[in-house]
Amino acid sequence: MRTRVITGVILASVLIPIFYFGGLVLDITLLLFSMFATWEMSRMFKREMENPRVVLVFEILFSGGIFYLIRSYYQGFVPLDWAFSVIVLLVIVGALFLVFYEEFSSKEFGNMFISVLYPAIGFSAISGLVAMSDGLYVIGFLFMVTIMTDTFAYIFGVRFGKHRLAPKISPKKSIEGSVGGTVSAVILTMIYLSVVKLDMIGNIEMTVLISIVLIFVISCIGQIGDLIASKLKRDNNIKDYSNLFPGHGGIMDRFDSAIFAAMVLMLISEVVGKL
Repeated sequence: MRTRVITGVILASVLIPIFYFGGLVLDITLLLFSMFATWEMSRMFKREMENPRVVLVFEILFSGGIFYLIRSYYQGFVPLDWAFSVIVLLVIVGALFLVFYEEFSSKEFGNMFISVLYPAIGFSAISGLVAMSDGLYVIGFLFMVTIMTDTFAYIFGVRFGKHRLAPKISPKKSIEGSVGGTVSAVILTMIYLSVVKLDMIGNIEMTVLISIVLIFVISCIGQIGDLIASKLKRDNNIKDYSNLFPGHGGIMDRFDSAIFAAMVLMLISEVVGKL
């Protein structure tokens, strides 16, 4: 626990200024996170090929390329067609591996897309939230919801947890903890919104009712993202994606809830804008 707390404090002291100042340093940080998370996921899928490094290099490059183009789209620099073109190119490269690389199976084909698209789209969604008006407060909203949910789900789960939420995926998580985490996130994030005066998230007008509903949805989505990450780890017999952050695991361990919630928050904002 001591190692986890110390690592958390160091991580926060580094990332908070990066998000505060934004700009090129933040873009590079999220780009590296996306590429490293792709490496973690590719490493998780224990490769049985003779030379898995060839596939890994392509995956990391595509992860960085897709992140960069989607991030550039959110910032108004390039059309979305460019990012879509790189995804199509990923399909073509994957198909070529499937046809001409005998050890590249259909399972490897699917693993490639999970390893590349999940981190790249997730971290580019975080970049997109930062690019919004009041982006610093918007990203604060995202992390407030996910971190408070995670923290208080643990506290309530230890104190009151009796009914398992998903015993085959994460035996320690409880329904009581999940509910306690979500309720706590709603209360504390509403206080956060009142302090920072965040009236809009993208195209979403943050009235009291909409704010409560949105926090509830994002809290639940974040927990689903955490369960997805746990399911992938359990199916592949690993405890953590990597040891990058002592006591916390890797990039995917630390940001699993946030990137999944960020994708949904961006999607909701885009849909609202078209209504």
